Amino acid sequence: MRETILEKAGDRRVMRTDDAGTVLLDATDHVAAEHGTDMHDVLLAELQDEGWEVAADRDRAPPGRPAKPPPQVAGDSGAPGLKATENDAVSS
Repeated sequence: MRETILEKAGDRRVMRTDDAGTVLLDATDHVAAEHGTDMHDVLLAELQDEGWEVAADRDRAPPGRPAKPPPQVAGDSGAPGLKATENDAVSS
């Protein structure tokens, strides 16, 4: 997830973009704008034109999710007895 924190005259906005789209939160964490697609760069340009300055711009894990996927368990290769070539042969 990409998160950008913007500031202007002591006010703050947070913009977050993930697979669900882009959300702009106001200073009280209420949704000020919401888009079902990635509009991060477009909204960022519009806000900067209005005088907002980027205080932070980073990638971070979505809330409630680990920052990195858990490691694979030793010996875990998926479904028991299934090889990738078996699936390919059946679908041909």
